[in-house]
Parts: sequence; structure tokens; C-alpha cells
Amino acid sequence: MKLLMVSVGEARYAVQADAVTQILDPALEADFRLEESEAVFRGERFPLIDLHAAAGEERGRSPVYLLLEGGRRRAMVPVDRTEAIREIPATAIAPLPPFIFQRPGRMFRGVFSDGSEPRLLLDQDGIL
Repeated sequence: MKLLMVSVGEARYAVQADAVTQILDPALEADFRLEESEAVFRGERFPLIDLHAAAGEERGRSPVYLLLEGGRRRAMVPVDRTEAIREIPATAIAPLPPFIFQRPGRMFRGVFSDGSEPRLLLDQDGIL
């Protein structure tokens, strides 16, 4: 499976590359703005998925925003850095038990070893 590797603060995540429809730099997008818990891009409102909170960090200004699309919903995910798209075998991803994140929408679906550190795989179906 092709995954986009991203960082948010000290935390490292991955998201399925085919779920990312656009990577936006707000400094280069005149029609992009933030309003409370939403991002407005080209007149359309998108919920913000706060990975800073998931990492236990204060939300700051993220230099890059991922536009995720899945099913019938879309959302913006602020990240500090995109790193690379890599092929990771599905067998290398350990699923997370449902009791770890007891909320209606799961934010993460698995974890895998990426070098010497673990990386969480976002569950775009759960957050969208």
C-alpha cells in the first residue's frame, strides 16, 4: 500500500496516498483561510483534523495542509511536514485494537515500524 509519510511536531504518521487529493501551502494559496475548527478553500468549508491534539501538543500554525477525501466527505489535516510516499506491505502494519481509541470515529487504524521508530497509520474512513 502506498503511504504518504508526514510529521506533526515530534509525532510521525502515515496516510494512504490515494486519500490525499491535494497538498496545500497556505502561503501560496490566496483563497485559503482558517476559521475556528474549519479550513475554507475556494469557498468550500472543510473540518480540520487536529493531529497536534492527538500527539498531546498545542495546535500551532502548520505550514502544509492535506486535503483528504474518502467516501462522501472531505477534511483538511494540518501537518508540519510531508516526507515521502513509500510502499509499505499491508502485512507490516499491525492493527490497533478498538478499545485503544474509544470514540465513534477512530483516528488511527494501525502502527508499523519505520526505521527505528513507530509510525501510526491514520484511519481516513474513521475520521471522514
